[in-house]
Amino acid sequence: MTIKKRFLISYIGGIAIACLSLFSIISIVFYVTTGKVPTPSGLYKTFTQQRSLSPEEELAYIKLRNIAKSDPDQLLEPTGELKEMIQTFEKEALGVVVRKKATIAYYSQDLVEKSLIVHFPQFDANNIETRGTIDNAGRLYRYMKFDFYFSDQVPGSLLVLKKENNFLEFMTKWGVLVIVTILLVALGGLFFLNHLLKKTIIQPLEKLGVGMSEISNGYLETSVDRPVKQTAMEVKQLTDDFEKMREALLHSTEEQGKLENNRKELVASISHDLKTPITSIIGYVEGLLDGVADSPEKRDKYLQTIHTKALSLNDLIEELFLYSKLDAAAIPFHFERINLNEFLKHIIEEFQLQETQVSIQLSTQGTMVSNVLADRMQLNRVFINLLQNSLKFKAHNRPLSIQIAISETSERVEVRVSDNGQGISAEQLPFVFDHFYRGEEARPTNTGGSGLGLAIVKQIIDMHKGQVLIESELHQGTTVTILLKKA
Repeated sequence: MTIKKRFLISYIGGIAIACLSLFSIISIVFYVTTGKVPTPSGLYKTFTQQRSLSPEEELAYIKLRNIAKSDPDQLLEPTGELKEMIQTFEKEALGVVVRKKATIAYYSQDLVEKSLIVHFPQFDANNIETRGTIDNAGRLYRYMKFDFYFSDQVPGSLLVLKKENNFLEFMTKWGVLVIVTILLVALGGLFFLNHLLKKTIIQPLEKLGVGMSEISNGYLETSVDRPVKQTAMEVKQLTDDFEKMREALLHSTEEQGKLENNRKELVASISHDLKTPITSIIGYVEGLLDGVADSPEKRDKYLQTIHTKALSLNDLIEELFLYSKLDAAAIPFHFERINLNEFLKHIIEEFQLQETQVSIQLSTQGTMVSNVLADRMQLNRVFINLLQNSLKFKAHNRPLSIQIAISETSERVEVRVSDNGQGISAEQLPFVFDHFYRGEEARPTNTGGSGLGLAIVKQIIDMHKGQVLIESELHQGTTVTILLKKA
């Protein structure tokens, strides 16, 4: 069974239970009051016909009936004790009416004569129907009637009236209309709630179903429309969760596609970079075997070249292995508090022992000591890679100069490594952190680099929750900025 039908049955059942409960209460009250089992005809008669009179009504009726029997003419113009007695009855909210033939001879002050003439009950000399209800100017009164003859044998009637309860009077006149109106309002409310249910629950769930079908067919870009403002909170939450799931799935699919493309590029790059030195080694070895190197000098040169190519190949494999381990987060990082000033001084001294022709200057903000939380070995690899990168891509028309500047902000330490090398064009700058990228379309290896240096730098800094920025201008130089958290 659908949710819509379940809610519809619930609404109808609720209305039915409420009506049944109301009817049961009315029936119980009726039975306790009258001692009879209520029926539609019985209820109608109860509300429209005679009911038990109060003691005041009974007393007034008996006294006035006795006067009508003994001296009916007194009733035409009450005086003396009779007048006082009638006034006493009227103070008790009773009404007295005396009719002679078709003329109203006497009526209490609150009654309307014209309405009494129109609605007055018929004369009955046998006084069989002595009780009932009468309408007087739109108000219902219950009465007790006694018919008699005046001394001149003209028929006369005496009415003792009591105004009906306002609610009972209203229900007697308008009860059917009220019940019909209530039923119509209930049905209207039922249809409105059903429409609201459809708009705020059913339709959003149907849209979710359509979205799920689209996803199952592979259309992850199709988003689900946001539900209307009146939508149930649970349905809104379900829609939001579904949309988040769709976006996460779409992102995951896109990332998977990117990873697949990266894998293909990586395989192609590895194949290219491994093939070049291996081909060179094979060529020189074949030359030795074929006797091309016919002198000790040539053989030494061939062997030296083979050795150099083998070392280059070994460095490439080591960097590739390091890159893959960093990419898989398989290298443990041991963070410690490091004095960055002393740390960089030590790196510069070691580097200049091997590359004496390179000028490296370290500058700080006054006597400031900058401390960072880092892995000493991996951070050492970062700056060695940057220095070696500057060396590999130095300008041919001027000596290499490297400037390292340390500065601080409120939360971070900033290290700027600037050189006056070849620089990088604006078109190539966005790709320098990609693996195996060297900036030349044909990817030559004459620089001795693997194309993984800056990619490894970025991975290590990312593991430190830092940031790497690069600025460069072709033929002018490059500046790499490292941002690390202060310790």
